[in-house]
Amino acid sequence: MNKILKYASILLILISFVSFYKTFQEYKILNSGNKISVSVFLVPISCSESSKTSKAYFTFYFNEKKQSKRLEGRCSINVGDKIKLITNETKDIFLFEDEDIHFELLAGLLIFVIGIYCYFKASK
Repeated sequence: MNKILKYASILLILISFVSFYKTFQEYKILNSGNKISVSVFLVPISCSESSKTSKAYFTFYFNEKKQSKRLEGRCSINVGDKIKLITNETKDIFLFEDEDIHFELLAGLLIFVIGIYCYFKASK
């Protein structure tokens, strides 16, 4: 049982590092990314059609490439609207200007702490 807990805790620690890295990249983008304005091209799944398996999102073109972004509670977005986003240097991550990532940072930290706790508990 202790071996399983030890391996599970190592897995939790690895997951937390991946999660924290991704969220830290988003944090850097929010603080020093490039502000852009895009036009909503299509809203394939609106908030009213959204479910646990298919989340609401919209599509737009940026640098002649079709991109998509989850609506994340912004249900008033319609086709043709101009949306302000922030992106990174490689233009592959797009965030709303007021997007809040503090919960994701906290969740990554919490998963890390739980993983460390379980690892030391299994080592006893």
